Amino acid sequence: MRRPKYIIFDYTKIDSIIHNRLRLSMLSSIAYSEEIDFSTLKNTVKATDGNLGKQIQILEESGYIVSRTDTSGKRPQKMVALTNKGRNALVRYKKHVMTLLQFQDSI
Repeated sequence: MRRPKYIIFDYTKIDSIIHNRLRLSMLSSIAYSEEIDFSTLKNTVKATDGNLGKQIQILEESGYIVSRTDTSGKRPQKMVALTNKGRNALVRYKKHVMTLLQFQDSI
């Protein structure tokens, strides 16, 4: 009889700030773009203004992103970018989740 292999996975190590569908989508989009304006981010992740604004606030308070207002155009635009802390947290999150997803295709 074959003994099953188990992956030890401590769910408490999942970053609860990142482990939210909208925030994960936002961070992935921001990381891909380096810097992104509010409108483009909103359209990319399919969020409402209010929800996106709240999630930006949470990510800023955690130190994962920074925002600034770009006044070079006709209208001011809110721009958001990933911090080093945010990039490192996203990389750790990805590694941790990939460990969880290492299973045999025979399921």
